[in-house]
Amino acid sequence: MEQFPAHDPTWNRKLILTLWWILIIYEVAATIALGYEITQQSSNWWNSFIRFQLLPTTLQLLLMGLGYLAIHYLKNYSEFIMIVWTMTMVSIFILCIPEMTHSYELLCMPILLASIYFHKKYVVFAFSLGIVYLAILMLVPMLQGQTTNPYEVIVSLTSLTATSVLCFAIMGRGLELIAKLKHSVIREQDLLIRNVMIDRLSKVDALTELFNHRSFQEHTDHLISHMPPDTPLELALMDIDNFKLINDNYGHWVGDVVLKTIGTILKDVLGPDDMSFRYGGEEFAVLFVGKSQQDVLAICEEIMESVRDTIIPEMPGQRLTMSIGLATYNRNTMKKAWFQLVDECLYTAKRNGKNRIHVHAADIQMPLAE
Repeated sequence: MEQFPAHDPTWNRKLILTLWWILIIYEVAATIALGYEITQQSSNWWNSFIRFQLLPTTLQLLLMGLGYLAIHYLKNYSEFIMIVWTMTMVSIFILCIPEMTHSYELLCMPILLASIYFHKKYVVFAFSLGIVYLAILMLVPMLQGQTTNPYEVIVSLTSLTATSVLCFAIMGRGLELIAKLKHSVIREQDLLIRNVMIDRLSKVDALTELFNHRSFQEHTDHLISHMPPDTPLELALMDIDNFKLINDNYGHWVGDVVLKTIGTILKDVLGPDDMSFRYGGEEFAVLFVGKSQQDVLAICEEIMESVRDTIIPEMPGQRLTMSIGLATYNRNTMKKAWFQLVDECLYTAKRNGKNRIHVHAADIQMPLAE
């Protein structure tokens, strides 16, 4: 049987508060009874006050003080202390209140209290303690010369045993429900994680770990719809130069190494506000938000420089370069026309010798030294 964590101070504080309420309720009831006895002009009211109010109250307050001290200095045994505390409190009422003299079944209350901790050892301890307290309570009248009815012993032991068995059944059912709840939560978490992974796989390119073409379309639509009118938006399309020759001469697996390397470069160079995508094949796309064209050009130059400085061990002596087309989004232009414009800039860079950036906005070609 799975157990709850031990030493729960919150529940102990609630139980102590409950014990205080029990004591207060008893004091109110005893005061009302005393007042009724005084109004009846009973000459025995003083003895009743001592026996039924002063003595039990004094003992209970002393018990409260000892309980607080024990829990403060013995925190690791606070649950055991609470059980002893409650068992002693019940025993005081049984000894001091005539109407409860033979109400030994009240010793079942601490056993019920022990079950809230959902630990078998506390129920076993409360049951064992109840047997000890029952023997003591039955011994007191015997010392006073009274006889003990065997029937009371049997009924009391049966009540304590039945209460313990009932507590085990309740705890077992509660823990079973908790286990099912945990299993349900775990299944929901697994389903959520699976859905997140599926969603990620549908939006992220597995090879480069960049967003894929579908994500590019979604992000672009979102930016165009929600971006403030005065926020600049730049799109750069990047294409690896001579990628077909790389696949033909070194194999497609080397081409995959090149694509993965480009993805790593883009993640290293770009800032947190820039979004990079594998647009398709050997083409990559980057959306720059809130940057001037000069800043975007500087970043693109840094990307191209990093690509040129990268050495692919699987391609000895082969230089890696890329071409870039760049254009600013115009709100008077349709999204499809903007894409076509950037694509034309990219192929202009390709036709003019590759390894360069072609910018539409200023109709500038930026050749880079071979």
